[in-house]
Amino acid sequence: MIRIGIYNNKGGCGKSVASINIAYAMSQAGKRVLVVDCDGQRNTFRFFSDEPDDGSFRRTRYDNIDIMCHKAYLPDAYDYAILDLPPALNANTKKILSKCDYVFVPIELGTFAISGIANVTETIAATKTRFGGCFVNKFDRNNPSDYELDKMLRKTLVNKVMVTRIPNSRVIKNSISYRQTAFEYMKWTSGAKAYTTLAYEIMGICNKGGLE
Repeated sequence: MIRIGIYNNKGGCGKSVASINIAYAMSQAGKRVLVVDCDGQRNTFRFFSDEPDDGSFRRTRYDNIDIMCHKAYLPDAYDYAILDLPPALNANTKKILSKCDYVFVPIELGTFAISGIANVTETIAATKTRFGGCFVNKFDRNNPSDYELDKMLRKTLVNKVMVTRIPNSRVIKNSISYRQTAFEYMKWTSGAKAYTTLAYEIMGICNKGGLE
């Protein structure tokens, strides 16, 4: 099983929504996925399950996805585990990061977010976990500034920025309100397709041993 952390020390960058949609896309590719909600808000857990957290894993309405909240032991009978980490930089977060095989970082474009990415990558490096890459989230195609900031990010991190960009999309926002993935809600939209592309890009990076 490959353990994949979705992490940023900044809240509101879309970690939980990304974890949900990446897990779903992987499941649709025939992979068995365990989603692990490590965030105290439990938003990801509540998306998948109406039952209270008792420390065990739960079956979900999706055939290939199970959900659990974080604990020391993770069952190994899955292809991938997606760990939705809390937006914190503390000993507990570092401990969880150290259990991951790869960590991927969603980033919402902005000068403060880009300047802060160094702290995130340094934290990941300190845990000896592989930095799989960062992906641009909530990309506004109608905003010239986003293109400039995207260019700045890629110049700063070079090949550590993933090809896939997740668009700023009402479909993604509304789908969560209806407890649906973006693909279930409107599969023909750019937002839904982007998460599928991102999931395949993540699987490709993990399977070849990281970005070059």
